[in-house]
Amino acid sequence: MKISSFKLMNYRRLVDVDLILDDKKTILVGANNSGKTSCIGALHTFLVRPENLRIRDVSIQNWDLISAIGTNLEKEHIGVQELEVFSKQLGDFLPSLVVKISANASEAYRVRDVLPHLDWCGGDLAVQIAYEPEKISDLVNDYTKARSVVSKHDGISLWPKNLFDFLDKGKNFSKYFKQSHYIPNLENDGSSKPNLQPLKSSTLKKLVRVDVISEQRGLGNEDSSDQKGPFSKKQRLNKLLREYYDRFLNPNEFPELGDLEVLKKQQEMEDGFTDRLSQQFEAPLKELADMGYPGIGGNPSVEIAAKISGTDALQKSSSVRYRFGGNQENTLPESYLGLGYQNLIYLTFRLLEFRDKWMRVGKSASSDEELTEKIEPIHLVLVEEPEVNLHAQVQRVFIAKAYETLRNHYNLGEKLEHQTQLVVSTHSSHIVNDVDFKDLRYFRRSTQNETVKMDHSFVENMSDLFADERIETKFVRKHLKLTHCDIFFADGVIFVEGQAERLLVPEFITRNFSGLSNRYLSILEVNGAHTHKYRELVEKIGIVTLVITDLDSVDTMGEKCAPMRNQDQETNNDTLKSWHPGKNTIDDLIDIPKEGRTKSDQNGRLFIAYQKPFKFGDKEVLSRTFEDGLILANFNSTFFQKLRALQNAKTDFENGNKHLGESLFEYVQKLTKGDFAFKCLFHIAESDDNSFVAPEYICEGLEWLADELSPNS
Repeated sequence: MKISSFKLMNYRRLVDVDLILDDKKTILVGANNSGKTSCIGALHTFLVRPENLRIRDVSIQNWDLISAIGTNLEKEHIGVQELEVFSKQLGDFLPSLVVKISANASEAYRVRDVLPHLDWCGGDLAVQIAYEPEKISDLVNDYTKARSVVSKHDGISLWPKNLFDFLDKGKNFSKYFKQSHYIPNLENDGSSKPNLQPLKSSTLKKLVRVDVISEQRGLGNEDSSDQKGPFSKKQRLNKLLREYYDRFLNPNEFPELGDLEVLKKQQEMEDGFTDRLSQQFEAPLKELADMGYPGIGGNPSVEIAAKISGTDALQKSSSVRYRFGGNQENTLPESYLGLGYQNLIYLTFRLLEFRDKWMRVGKSASSDEELTEKIEPIHLVLVEEPEVNLHAQVQRVFIAKAYETLRNHYNLGEKLEHQTQLVVSTHSSHIVNDVDFKDLRYFRRSTQNETVKMDHSFVENMSDLFADERIETKFVRKHLKLTHCDIFFADGVIFVEGQAERLLVPEFITRNFSGLSNRYLSILEVNGAHTHKYRELVEKIGIVTLVITDLDSVDTMGEKCAPMRNQDQETNNDTLKSWHPGKNTIDDLIDIPKEGRTKSDQNGRLFIAYQKPFKFGDKEVLSRTFEDGLILANFNSTFFQKLRALQNAKTDFENGNKHLGESLFEYVQKLTKGDFAFKCLFHIAESDDNSFVAPEYICEGLEWLADELSPNS
C-alpha cells in the first residue's frame, strides 16, 4: 500500500496541482517562490494540523469572490436554501486535498473504512479533505452584525471591510470553518462531480502516519517552545536526545531485566543525595518554621528528596559534548560544534525518532497512548530544505542515507507490509545531483495572463521524461550530473557552445546587463551538436531559455567554410535545424529578423542567438562562430590590434584582395579555442578598463532575456 498522489486545490499559488509520489523518495524542486514550501505546509496542515489553515492560505484569485459572497449575505432576509447555497459557494473557494492511495485486494481489511463500494478489487482509493462552514447561520449572523456597525460610518475605513476581512481577523476562520473528510468515487466519468461519502477524520490517520521536519529548526538557540512556523520547533540537541530517552529508553517505564541494575544504583544515589540535602536545608527550613509555616491546621511540612534519572542528566546544554579522540579527556560543549554538524545530528535523530515511534520501539510500545493502535501501513515523512547549514558533501550523504535510516528496522527494510515515503523540498543542486532525476517534481511558475489573475504553479512529474531510456535522455541526465543541476532552481537558463562563451558571457552580463545579475541564471556549456537534446527538459519545466549558438556554415560537400550569401551553404548546427528556427540554409538563417528567432507558447519562452551580418565600413561581413564574431565586434581594440594576422586580414580586405570573413575563418580554424578564451579573460583581468564589446547577436539575446525576466513581464 502506498500514497500514489495528492491533488491540492485553492492553496496559495497551488491553485490546482497533482503531486505524484514515488514509491520511496520524492524530491520537490523549482525556482524561488514556486510553491515548494507551500506544498509541504499544505500537506502538514491538511494531514496533521487542520487548525493551522488561515483565510490568507486561500489562493489569492478567490479573495474577491469570497468578499462578493459576503455582499450577498448582507441582505435582510436569508432563507435556509440561500444559506446552503452560500455554504457550498464558500466551500468551493477554499483549499481542498485529495489523497489517492494504491492498495492490493489482499489489503482490503486495512482499507475497509475508505472503500467506495463493496465491489472494489484492488487499485486506487481516495480520501478528500475539505474545509466547510461549520455553522453557516452563526457566520452570517456575526458577520452581518459587524457590518451593520460599519455601514453607519461610510466615510471611515473600519473593520470588517468585507467577508474576507472578517475571516482574516484573529481566529475567526477556525471559529466558523472545520475540516471534513469524504470518500470520493474515483470511477466517475468526469461529466459530473464524484459522489462523496462522509468519513471520520481519524480514519485516514489510521492509514497514514505523517512526520515533518521544518526548515525553521532554530539550531544554536536555547530551548524554547516558541513556534516560529506552523510546524517548527526551536530546540537544542540535548533536548532532542532527552525526548528520545523519555520515549524509548527510560528504565522507569516498564523496566526490563537489564534495567534493574541501573534502577538499583539510581536509588542508592537518591538515598545518599537525600540525606545530604536534608542536612543542607535544615537551617533554611527552620527559618521557614520561624515565619509560621507549617504552623497549625494540618499544613504539610517541607522535605527535600532527591530524584535522579537519565532525563536529569540530559537537562543541561553541557550534557551533549564532543570528544576529539577516544583516549583524550578534553571535550567541547554542544555549542562549540559547527551548525552544519549540529544540523546533521538533529536531522538524523529526528528520522530515528519518527521511525521508532512508527514501529513502536522500546518503551513507547507500552507507554504512549497515541501508539496503542495498530501500526499505520504508510509512513509519510516530509523534510523541508535539509541542506540548511550543511556542507555540500554532507548534503549528498544525507539524501543518500535518509531513506535507508527510515527503513532500518527488522520489520521494514525491503518488506512491503509497511511503506515509507519520503518527500523532500530543496534548493540544493548538490542534493539533486545525488538522486535519480525521475524522483524530481518540478514546481513550474506560471506568469499572470488573461485567464488566471495571479502567479500560480504547476507540478511537472520528471519521471515522465527521465524514465525514458533514449540516448538523448541519457545524455542530458549524465551531462547535468557532470556539470551542475542548478537549472532546476533557476529563473532562466543560458546555453552556450564553448569555453570562450562560458567565460565571457557572465562578463558581458556584469558590464552591460546589470539587471540580469539580480536574476538566478543557470549557464550551461553544451556543444552545439548537443544543445537541442535539452529541448524536452526545457519545454517540460517551461524555463525561460536563451541559446547562444553558432551559424556553423558548411559548403555543398559538407565541409566547414566561411559563411557567404548565395553559395548554397547550409548550417551544420542541429539546434538551428531541428529546434528553432528550423531552417537549414545559411541564406534563410541570416535573413530571419530578431522576432523570428523567438518562440513563445505553452512550453515556455525561447530565443536562439546566432551570428548575424556585421557591417565593416560599407561592406557586409559574416562570422561563423563566437570567436570570429567577437573579433569582428572588437576589431579595433588594442588586444586584437597587436595580432599581426588580423592586421594583415584587415589590409587584404580593404585592398580587395581577400574577403575578411574568409580570413577570420582561416584564423579561427588555427586557434586553440581554450587558449583563446583564457587569453581574453586574462586581458579583462589585467585592468578594470579592459573589456570587450559583446557581439550584436549576443546583445540581442541578453536584451530579450532581461525583458523576459523583468518584474513586469
